[in-house]
Parts: sequence; C-alpha cells; structure tokens
Amino acid sequence: MYLIFRCAGCGRHLYAEEGTATRTCPCGKRIALKGAVVISRAQDEREAGDLVRALQMEGRDMTGFSPAG
Repeated sequence: MYLIFRCAGCGRHLYAEEGTATRTCPCGKRIALKGAVVISRAQDEREAGDLVRALQMEGRDMTGFSPAG
C-alpha cells in the first residue's frame, strides 16, 4: 500500500510506501510520514504515480507529464 500526501514546504504531491518513516521532497524538506496528512492511498507504485501526476496537474495548466511510449 502506498500513501499519497503533500509536502508541507512546497505543496508538491508525493507518495511513499506505507511503513516508511520519512520521505524527502525534491525541494529538500524531509517529511515524517507519521505526521503527514494522507490525501489518498494506492495499491501499488504505478497507481500511486498516476494519482500524484493527476493531482499535480489538477487546477493547473501544466504540460510537463506525458505517458511513455
């Protein structure tokens, strides 16, 4: 199971495997998952990545993500 949450520093959506203690955001902030507000959950890493991409694009005109192949 994967947890989807936001970075408290920059607001970026991230995911980490349940049971992981911390996750470091690309902005440099280390998030303790024990205190993170979980937005959603995913069964596997692929689903978690898809959810994070959808959340990052939501409400923005971002075009940085494209499917491979």
